[in-house]
Amino acid sequence: MIVVAAKLKAAARKGDELEAEFRKLIPKVLQDPGAVCYAVHRKADNTNEFFVYEKYENSEALKYHGSTEHFKEFSRTIGPLLDGRAEVSLYNELS
Repeated sequence: MIVVAAKLKAAARKGDELEAEFRKLIPKVLQDPGAVCYAVHRKADNTNEFFVYEKYENSEALKYHGSTEHFKEFSRTIGPLLDGRAEVSLYNELS
């Protein structure tokens, strides 16, 4: 299993818009072949910070996810909503 952990920070007063975009994306990602989990969290004490936990069956499934039109559209849409770049880390799950 491949795990993706991402941290994103919304620009000032853009947190609600970023959340809305994630809410549209989540059900689409969960329908991607090989997507096991796609969970988005909003930090309790700083609502401009988001943490995304993703889990895919293998690297091909992750690659597919990145190539989908819904992910590309999401990426274009959220650009102006972010304060800086997302911090993304990849992990291999221990079995």
